[in-house]
Amino acid sequence: MSDRKQTLLFSTDVTTNDDEEFVIEFYQCLMDDLPEKFPYKVTKNFDELIDFFEELE
Repeated sequence: MSDRKQTLLFSTDVTTNDDEEFVIEFYQCLMDDLPEKFPYKVTKNFDELIDFFEELE
C-alpha cells in the first residue's frame, strides 16, 4: 500500500448501445488542482475500472 496522495478528476462517456461498455478518463491533478492535458488512465469496462481501483490501493 502506498502513502502518497493523488488527486484525480474524471470524465465519463456512456453509449446506449451496450450497458457494459463505457469510457472513464482519469486525469491527474498537479499544481493548483488543474488537470493534466492527457488522461492518466482510461478504462472502458467494469473489469478495467476495478483493476485500476485495485492498483490505487
